Amino acid sequence: MTGYYETTPNVTEQSEKNRVVNKALTPLPTPHLTGLKLKADISINGLVLNTIDENNVVWVVTEIDGWWNLPESELPDLPRGYADGSYDAVGRFSNRILSLNGSFLPQDPADAPAARDALIQAITLVKTGGWLLVDEGPVRGAYVRLSGSPLITSVNARGRHDFSIGLKAVDPTKYEYIDGNPDGYDYADIASGGSVTVTNGGNIAVPIVLGVTGGLTGVSPASPALIYTGSTPNTDPTIKIIATVTSAETLEIDTYNREVLAVEGTSVLNARSRVSVLVDWIYLEPGTTTVNFVDPSAGTSASCRIYWRSGWIG
Repeated sequence: MTGYYETTPNVTEQSEKNRVVNKALTPLPTPHLTGLKLKADISINGLVLNTIDENNVVWVVTEIDGWWNLPESELPDLPRGYADGSYDAVGRFSNRILSLNGSFLPQDPADAPAARDALIQAITLVKTGGWLLVDEGPVRGAYVRLSGSPLITSVNARGRHDFSIGLKAVDPTKYEYIDGNPDGYDYADIASGGSVTVTNGGNIAVPIVLGVTGGLTGVSPASPALIYTGSTPNTDPTIKIIATVTSAETLEIDTYNREVLAVEGTSVLNARSRVSVLVDWIYLEPGTTTVNFVDPSAGTSASCRIYWRSGWIG
């Protein structure tokens, strides 16, 4: 009898599983109030879509192809010369190719030319790029340029136009964009000898920008200022500043572009030689990361500001 009870399914547990499955398969009832939900939750280069503008023109986005999917991947094929298959080589994600599709619907046909011109101005993203922002809670964005020739088609006499705009994001990561902050970055300050814990709320590692101000004196290759993650400098990812930073300068370290700049007023100079040759270009993994700043000189006026954005790949 003991064996019988051990192999008999738990009736209560099975009924709960059945309830969960049946609910998941049940369609939601049609809402009593239906219609377009214009939440102004998409914008391209400053032009707000999914909204009604000051001329009562309705802007609607029907789809952003390529936004919610993973971008294309590139995996090198390195054949094994003595056996079947290939070597397990590290790949990468390619550009994110997007298509922004929608319509604008004027109330008065006379408003159609101005609406078309506003769209044209927003998507002239050839010599410079712009941000495509989508409010997914939080707002996520990609810096895009035009890809191919946009299609803007007149549909009816009232002035409705449908559009399909090809865009390319050379960086396939979608970044959190905080409106009102410099370039949409989140940021935190670290005093000399201190640390700060920052959070990448996304699902892929993201680069950072560091700005060191207040002056660094007495630093050298033998006694560098250190910016590092984790708890152990030189063992954990570490950036070593090995040359003086004056109190009038900001030393800007960009780990995405892998460049170091000395900024003083309107002057911007290459300062790659001020950090060590074998530098760790720090990225923030998903989750929380502790970033430390240590200035070995006697001065305590130096500080480091870290700029980052949470990032999603899909």
